[in-house]
Amino acid sequence: MKMSVRFISILVCLMCLFVSCDFIRDIFPSSKSDLTFKASVSNNTNLNDTILFSGVDIKWVNGTTGEIRFVDSITNIQLRKYHWIKCYLGTDSLFKTTVTVPTMSAIVNDLVLDLNMNDGHFYFKDGYPSYIDNPGTNAIRIQNKEKRAASWTRFIDQLKQEGRYVEK
Repeated sequence: MKMSVRFISILVCLMCLFVSCDFIRDIFPSSKSDLTFKASVSNNTNLNDTILFSGVDIKWVNGTTGEIRFVDSITNIQLRKYHWIKCYLGTDSLFKTTVTVPTMSAIVNDLVLDLNMNDGHFYFKDGYPSYIDNPGTNAIRIQNKEKRAASWTRFIDQLKQEGRYVEK
């Protein structure tokens, strides 16, 4: 009797340990990342641009909504200062995104990191403003999305590998 109680206790402890490891990994994603995001004042790819943040600063990216949530609010504030953000995986340039805010009066038909004033968070979108719906603009946005598809897949795969990708 005493032996079976001890066995069950050990089994319960081991189960809690395995469950808590997944839980801890979800709460605290990998502390290392090969993703780097550089701020740019130029539209050209340049490895000497200022490092704005890394994958470690990303809490998660929501694959359904495109929302990117950061570990701290400082990154959100810093993003607003720049026009272009370039994403690198190691030294490979993956993509460039234009930072957009609701007061911007330009049309962008490529990847944007759009500030939503309702919740104060940034979202990856295929163009700005999102309410434009005409065949010419839609065709350009689709073409640009297809051009960056391989790089975007590498980005998402890296986020998944680091535990920073969610579908909500």
